[in-house]
Amino acid sequence: MSKQTEDLLNRNLNDAFSLLETKKYKKALEKLDKAENLAEKLKSQDFLCQVLLQKGAVLISMDKPEEGQAFYDKALDILRTSDLDGEDSELQFTLLKTFSQLAGHFKRTDSMEEAEKCYLNKIKVHEILLEKNPEDTDNEIEIALIQQAIGKLYERFESEDIEPENAMQYYEKLLKKRERAFELVPESDMYRNELVQTLGKLVDLHVMQQDYESAIELQERAIEAFDELFDDLAHWSDLKAKSNAYDKLGSLYAETGQKRLAKEQYSEALEYYEMILDDGTWPLSVKMMLVVELMERGKTFLLSKEHVRARESMDLALKFLKELDKEKLDKLEEEMKNSAKGFMNIASVFLEEGEEEELEDSVYLAKIAEISGEYAKTLSELGRDEDAKKFTAKSEKIFKQLTD
Repeated sequence: MSKQTEDLLNRNLNDAFSLLETKKYKKALEKLDKAENLAEKLKSQDFLCQVLLQKGAVLISMDKPEEGQAFYDKALDILRTSDLDGEDSELQFTLLKTFSQLAGHFKRTDSMEEAEKCYLNKIKVHEILLEKNPEDTDNEIEIALIQQAIGKLYERFESEDIEPENAMQYYEKLLKKRERAFELVPESDMYRNELVQTLGKLVDLHVMQQDYESAIELQERAIEAFDELFDDLAHWSDLKAKSNAYDKLGSLYAETGQKRLAKEQYSEALEYYEMILDDGTWPLSVKMMLVVELMERGKTFLLSKEHVRARESMDLALKFLKELDKEKLDKLEEEMKNSAKGFMNIASVFLEEGEEEELEDSVYLAKIAEISGEYAKTLSELGRDEDAKKFTAKSEKIFKQLTD
C-alpha cells in the first residue's frame, strides 16, 4: 500500500510542477494538496518538504511572495529540527535539489528576483547544516558557489541599455555577492577573477560620473584581491592582469593630480611585464606578444604627451628585442607557426636582421614606421640624439617605401 501511495504522491508532484511551468497555478495547488495528504499518510518529512517548496513557488508565481516564502520557511524549519544522522538525513539533499529545480523554473520564466530567492534559500540550507556541524567546511564552499550562481544570474538579466544610475546599484549588489564568495574561498582563481571584473565595472561607472575618489578606492580593492592570491610564480596572464590593474590605478591618480602616486603605479605595472620577460618559464611567443603590447602602450602615451611613460614602455620592449638572437627568432617562428607573423616582422626589423623592403604587409610596415617615428621624438626630447636619428631614419625609410 505504501509503495502505491508513494507512486501516486510522485505523480502528483510531477504533475504540479508541469502545471507550474505552464502557469496553471490553481490546478497546481490542487495537485499539491493531494500530495500533501499522501505525504502525511506516509509520515514522510522528505515528501512533505517537496510539497511545501512547490507550494511556495506557486504562490510566489501568483504574486504572493510573503505567503510563498512562508512555505519555504516551513520546509527549512523541518530541516532545522531534523536529525541529520537519522532517518531525516536525506532532507538536506531534497531541499537543495528542489530549490535548484525551482530556481531553474524561474530563470526560464525570466523571473530574476524569484530565482534569486531560491538561491538565497539554498544558502539557508547550508547555514543550517553549518550550525549543526561547524567543522564541515564544505558548506562554506557550497555557499560561495551559490553566491557565484547569483552573480551569474545578475549577469544573465543585465540590460544592455541599463542607465548608469541603475547600473551602479546593479553592480554594487553583484559586488556584495562576489565579495562574499571570495571571502569564503579566497584561494579560488574563479572567485578572484569575478570579483576583480565586477570592481572594474564599478570603477568605469564612477569614472563616467567623474567620481575619481570612489574609483580609486575600488581599484585599490581590486589590487588587494590580486595581492591576497598571487606570488611571483603566478601564470603570466595573471601577472599581466595585475600589471593592468596597477596601470589603471595610476591613470586614476593622474586624473586627480596625484603625480607621484601615479608614477609609482605605472612603475609597478611595468615591473610585472619585466617579470614575465625575464622568466624563462614562459614561451617566447608570449613574450613577443607582450613586447608588441608595450610598444603600443608607449605609442599611446606619446600621443597623449606622456613622454616619461612612453620612454619606460618602449625602452623595456627594445631592451628585450636587442637581447634576442637568430637562434631565438628561429625558435619563435617554430613556436608560432606563422600564426602571428607581425610579431616576427617587428622583431626582425628592430633587430636589423630583416629588411623593410622584404615585408609585404603594409599594416605592419606602417605600425613599425609609426612606432619608430614617435620613439625618435621621445629620444630627442630626452637628449638621446644619436638614437633618435637612427629611429627617425628607419621611420622615413618605411614611409617612403609605402608611398612609392
